[in-house]
This record gives sequence, structure tokens and C-alpha cells, in this order.
Amino acid sequence: MMRAAGAVLFALFVSGCAQVREISGGPKDEAGPSLVSASPVAGSLRFVGGRFALRFDERVQVKRPAGGLLVSPPLDPPPVIKLTGAREVEVSWSGPLRPGTTYSFALGEAIQDLTEGNPAAGLTYIFSTGDALDSLTIAGVVSNAYTLAPQEGVLVSAYAPEDSSAFTQGRPAFAARTDKEGRFVLRHLPDQVLRITALKDLNGNYRYDLPAEEIAFGSELIPPRAPSDSLAKPLSLRLFQEASAQQRVISSSITDDRAWRIVLARPAERIAVRDLAREGGTLTWASEWGVMRDTVHIWPSDTTALGEGRYELSTEEGALDTLRYRPMRPMPFALNVHAVKSMATKGDSPMIRASRPIAQIDSRMVRLFADSSEITCSLKPDSSDSRSMTVQVDGPLPLSAQLVLLPKALRDIYGGTHDTLRIVLGASPASATGILRVTVVSEQEVGGQLSLELLDARGIVVHKQVDVSPGERVSWERLEPGNHSLRLIEDANSNGRWDAGHWQEQRQPERVRLHGEAIQVRAGWDLGIDWRLKGD
Repeated sequence: MMRAAGAVLFALFVSGCAQVREISGGPKDEAGPSLVSASPVAGSLRFVGGRFALRFDERVQVKRPAGGLLVSPPLDPPPVIKLTGAREVEVSWSGPLRPGTTYSFALGEAIQDLTEGNPAAGLTYIFSTGDALDSLTIAGVVSNAYTLAPQEGVLVSAYAPEDSSAFTQGRPAFAARTDKEGRFVLRHLPDQVLRITALKDLNGNYRYDLPAEEIAFGSELIPPRAPSDSLAKPLSLRLFQEASAQQRVISSSITDDRAWRIVLARPAERIAVRDLAREGGTLTWASEWGVMRDTVHIWPSDTTALGEGRYELSTEEGALDTLRYRPMRPMPFALNVHAVKSMATKGDSPMIRASRPIAQIDSRMVRLFADSSEITCSLKPDSSDSRSMTVQVDGPLPLSAQLVLLPKALRDIYGGTHDTLRIVLGASPASATGILRVTVVSEQEVGGQLSLELLDARGIVVHKQVDVSPGERVSWERLEPGNHSLRLIEDANSNGRWDAGHWQEQRQPERVRLHGEAIQVRAGWDLGIDWRLKGD
């Protein structure tokens, strides 16, 4: 008995000891390495030589030295960062230093701790080849010119006023990068006015020389201020990509439903497709343009053997490219149809839209029901959109209306059809929706025309009113409850769309404004807003 009891106790001890648990070493290290010393000391005057050394409080590594180090003013050739010990880093260069100049080395993400990869965030080493350190600053924010979203990692540069070609051909005198909120600070600036630009530097050469690079620039020369100057207004830079000087095809792809999606470098009025392998025939192409008219979906009337041909694309500016039509996946068998939201609804008649252009409507297979009663209706094709149809009824549409498309009610241009589809059309009752009335009030004259947009919580435009005059009230009814926002475009050239800026012409992108507060649409409420526009 004692031997059995001992065996039981031994088994319990082993099972308890066999439980494996993770050894906890305390909270995760999220702090980057701290600088212990520098040689020569940071802030040195009358600096000579071509190197300095940094010592840290823990083991470090050098990561992305080319992108992580930002020198202002830049050195040519760029400095070299290397480890000289477990905790020591040396920065060296071979080019000459300018006399009487303050240099700033922002090491950013280049130096990290060895265990967790935490960067030495905010680490900057400065010195002067003269008798004093320059101490003035220029601060500001870089945002996308159209969405107004902050832009991270953008190179913000300062140039001497007379150096007009440095942005495209040379190097900046001073530079900094934006943080996650789009903020930047150009530090250690001399007491002179400067020209400020921003650049998404795709090739890392500090200059604007690629058509896909996004840019921003100040309209005026900016005087640096002391860091303690609380009256200094932050500079606002609006980043944009210039419209291409020449029209070209940026991308080409075939959608699952067989539309040829073409993205152009600049807006176009029309597009044509020519088959280089054959002449004549009945093949035609229908164009479906995006709002900005730089994206178009082209629908071929027949997809048979299209993959064997070569097709020349041209706009009103001439031939652009020769491409092949090659789908990547099989086309869906069934035709898809959905109700179009209120933004695209014309008048009081609801609309439906198909996934492919419609060639035939069999009215005998179309039914409209409200509760258990059938209502006489018809589908009218949209003359400007071969995929859209208006549901026409006599009198107001009941709230419970449901459109039923029996099998083969619609046939697309490729012969595809559908099974029975049920589409809810009835609008929500007024008691379940809200009304928003917006009046734009401007304290200054506005050039061109104003376009007012209402966006839902996802940022999707649900209503748009063009050519809005200051003082005019815009009313939108039967809005779904929830958070909304307002966007206003100052369409300077009155062409009905937002236009980017131009560097050579020193033309800023068209101004976009966002209403500062979220707009809560409530069921049964009639909300009025006076949006007062103020100057920069």
C-alpha cells in the first residue's frame, strides 16, 4: 500500500512539473537606443574633418542607411554609416563642407537596437563649420490635395530664392521628412527667405525628375522663424501628381465581365480602338467613362477571338499604344443586376444597373410588386449608359416595391442572362430618413464654380451638386441615417472636375475643402448647415 501511494504521489509530481509555461521577462522593449556620447560633441563650432562617431547605451545595428539618413544640406557623395563596435557607429564622408554652414544629420530609421529593431527616433547630430549654429525653423503640414489626408515620408526641401532650377536639376539646401500626421520641421535654418517644396522622391535623388512623383510647392517665399515664435503660422502644402505632358496608357486590364479597363495619363474626350489584324466586320466598342475622364471601360460587342488580335488605342490627341485583349479569368455565367443608389437616381424614378451592357429586354418577364399587389411598370434603357435602366411606373413608387426579373428578362450583349432576381426598389419612408440643407457662405470672392459633395461614413459620394453659388441652399432629402461629411471643390476653370497643379506654370491644384465637423443625419430630422468659407 505504501509503495502504491508513493507511486501516485510521484506521478502527480511529474505531471505538475511537466506543465510548460512561457518564461516572462517583463514588458516588451519598445524604446530605441539612446545616445551616450558623440565625438566631436554635437553642436560643435568650426567643425573640420570628414567624420563623427556616436556611442549608444545598447547594442545597435545599421538598417536602410540610404533611406534612413537625411543630411541637410545634402553631401555629395552621400555619407557612409558603419558599425565600429557593438554600440558604436561612425558616419563619414569624402566631399568638402561649405564654410559658415550648419549641418544636420537626421539618422531617423538608420540606427536601431539589435534585439527588437527599435529605431533611435528623433536622433539628430548637428555641427557648424562657422562660428555659430543657425537656429531658425519652418514648420508645416503636407496633405493630399484632393483627399486632404496627411502624407507620411514626404521629402520637404528648402532652396535659396534665386535657385529656381534646383528642384528639378540640383539638390536642396535643407530638407526634412514628414511624420505620420504629415507634419514637418525644417530646423537650423539661416536668417533668409526660402522657397519650399515637397516631393514623394521615388528614386531617392532629392529632385523632381519622374512623371509619377507627387509634388507640392509654396506660392510665396517663406521667412524662417525662431522655434519659440508662437505667432508663426504652419505652412500648408498640398501634394498632387501633375497631369502628364503627353497622353499615354498607364495601365490596361480586362475585367471579369469583359470590359477593357484603360487608365490614361490625362483626361480625354473620346477613345477609339482599331483592330490591326483585320478590316471591316461588325465588331464595335462602347465607352464608359469615369468621373475624371482619365479612366474608361471599353465594351466590345463580341468577345470571340479577340485574344488573337492586336489593337491600336487612340484619343483625340492621336494614337497612344498597341495592346492585346487578353482576359485572365472565365466570364461569370450569370448576369448580375442591382439597384442604383440615390445619387444616380434620375428624378423620382429608380434605376437598376447590370454587370454587362444590355442588348435585349423582355418586358413580359418583368414584374413589380408592392405587398401582394402587382404594379404595371416598364424598363427604359438609359441612352448614355448601356448598363442602366429606369424603372418607370404611373404615380409614386410604394415603399414596399420589389422588382422581380424572371429568367431571361434581360440579355446582355454577349448572350448572357440570369435566373430569377428580386431587387428592392422602395424608398425608405420619410420618418425613417433625414433631410440635410446646406448653404455655402463665402467671405471672399470665389473664382470659377463650386461643387458640393455629400459623403457617407465610408467616404463614398452619395450626392453631388455642381455650380453652387455662394448663398444658395442645397437640399438633399430621404438620406439614410448615420454619419456624413461634406467636401467642396473650387473648380477654378469650371470644367466640372478637380484639376491638379503644374510646376512650370506655378499653378496650384484646385482647392478642396472639408467641412470640419461630422454631420449626423437622424431619422425624421431636418438639419440645416451654414458652411462659412474662410481664407487660408
